[in-house]
Amino acid sequence: MPTAPLPILPPAAESAVEALYATGYWLFTQQRTAHALAVFRGLVHLAPGDERGWLALGACYEAQEQPDHALALYEWAAQMPGGAPRCEVARARILRARGYVLQARGALAEAARIAHEMRDSELSAIIATEWTKRH
Repeated sequence: MPTAPLPILPPAAESAVEALYATGYWLFTQQRTAHALAVFRGLVHLAPGDERGWLALGACYEAQEQPDHALALYEWAAQMPGGAPRCEVARARILRARGYVLQARGALAEAARIAHEMRDSELSAIIATEWTKRH
């Protein structure tokens, strides 16, 4: 599990992160999942604290019907300093689909806690929607 603080990226690296995310997202929407995986792997290496990279990498594995890989990534991201609330929501979806209701609720509760701390109303709405789904 990650224990060291995440590095602060210089402005040039931040623009590279945005370019990688945009490229990976485009590849994913074009159903070029293997290529998107490669891009998102680069993104998580460059910016491990950017939750979008982990979430996108997990989504690629889910699209390839490899939920075990996706679940492992979401769990890893959740251990990052500050947490990864969107990854917790994705983790909850997989756990719920597998019948692990209590673990899914725990993941959603952690996501809700982080969203509350962040005062992120959009994320809170996403979590509320997930709570209404069958557990």
